[in-house]
Amino acid sequence: MGSTIYLKKISHDKFEELLGQYETHLRETDRGSSIRSYLGDIRRFSGWMAGLYDVFNPAAISPLDMVQYRQHLQDKQKTPATVNRALISLKLFFAWLVKQEAIKNNPAEDIKPVAEGARLAPKWLDGNQQAALMREVREGGSTRDEAIIGIMLHAGLRISEVCALQRGDLYIGDRAGKVIVRQGKGNKHREVPLNKTIRKILSRWMEENPKGPLFPNLRNGGPITSNGVYKHLIEYAYQVKLPELTPHSLRHTFCKSAIDRGIPIDQVAMMAGHSSLDVTKRYTAPSMEDLQGAVERMAWE
Repeated sequence: MGSTIYLKKISHDKFEELLGQYETHLRETDRGSSIRSYLGDIRRFSGWMAGLYDVFNPAAISPLDMVQYRQHLQDKQKTPATVNRALISLKLFFAWLVKQEAIKNNPAEDIKPVAEGARLAPKWLDGNQQAALMREVREGGSTRDEAIIGIMLHAGLRISEVCALQRGDLYIGDRAGKVIVRQGKGNKHREVPLNKTIRKILSRWMEENPKGPLFPNLRNGGPITSNGVYKHLIEYAYQVKLPELTPHSLRHTFCKSAIDRGIPIDQVAMMAGHSSLDVTKRYTAPSMEDLQGAVERMAWE
């Protein structure tokens, strides 16, 4: 990539071309379901900058611009988590531009995040919500979708890991089973045991679909894509009134359910493929539902 292209003012078309190249980079580094969030954060920042200066010129952005944008988000009453995610997205984007020699310095490198209070557990589905979702899938008659959603709920796989699975990655026995994730986040290899519920679901699907890709795109016969899984999940979520449901919510549900059932945190971290126990510790924090239940127990009526 020639650095002179991006050291000048960027037109809308050039900016979209630049984002396209960055998206390819993110996919190559297996950012998974976070890609949509990263690109959205960058677009919102570029729009804010263009509103102030009529153009978006990455090479001209200073740390002061970043501080002012952080304040802008806070003034709009964005949560600390949202503000900090935006800062991380921009820091990664500018680091990539530096590596491409498109800009000289990363203006977000030393910007401090917003201080957060005690973090709640990530969004997850309670038992009733899980049952409603799976009932909707079964009533729709899709054994494939039941298997895909089931393996995320019962094994905690990321959407990209599910789409990469092959038949040889599954072992299903009468009393035990496992799924092999050959290239998880950071190219990590792991094996996750499968409980009786998901073994039955996967067995039914493999009997119905004995050859070809494990989870095919029913239109062209090739492997289903992350976008395909996301699209189907959102349709089911709409039907059962879970508008905030995402594929990662299913992974969160697996981790939270495991912690709540007393599975040791190091075992949960191993099954989820977390980089450190600090990531897994998020699931030991109470959810808003947990806190609501706690204060309700204190009510006088």
